[in-house]
Amino acid sequence: MMHALRLLGLVAALAMMSACVIVVDDNEDEVEATWATNYSSTDEDVALARRIGEDLESDPGLRTEDLRVDVRRGVVTLRGEVSDVQALQKAIETASAVHGVRKVISRLKVEVSPS
Repeated sequence: MMHALRLLGLVAALAMMSACVIVVDDNEDEVEATWATNYSSTDEDVALARRIGEDLESDPGLRTEDLRVDVRRGVVTLRGEVSDVQALQKAIETASAVHGVRKVISRLKVEVSPS
């Protein structure tokens, strides 16, 4: 625990000295740091997000899913809930196939219906 706190403190200090975006996932004991000189969306990112959204919307199997797309410097993050693992895989494949996508990060969750 103490090691994790020291690591988090070090990463936070580095973030203050440079342009670093830190994402901490509450479900994991890992800290993800993304280094970038400019983390705001560019016009290219906005256009890429629009193309990905259109492709997701045009797929009948994904049209009704709760999908959100965020793009930063060509890296796509998918968020939301999908009905099953097949929809999750299809969303990732669809986003990955769009020209200009460097990487796809899935933060998608599969809905689990109560028994």
